[in-house]
Amino acid sequence: MASLTEAIVELETTRGGGGMNIVFGAARELRPWRQEPFVAEAHDRLLGLMTAA
Repeated sequence: MASLTEAIVELETTRGGGGMNIVFGAARELRPWRQEPFVAEAHDRLLGLMTAA
């Protein structure tokens, strides 16, 4: 999970397209655990990236 957090932090600063695809793919894989606090936070941060684009 630390790797996902690091990737999101990197994307928040660089907005790299390839990285976005990878991180959003990982987020799709985590859907069954969407109610877990860490996954919910990561999802919210990714939604923030989408709306800021």
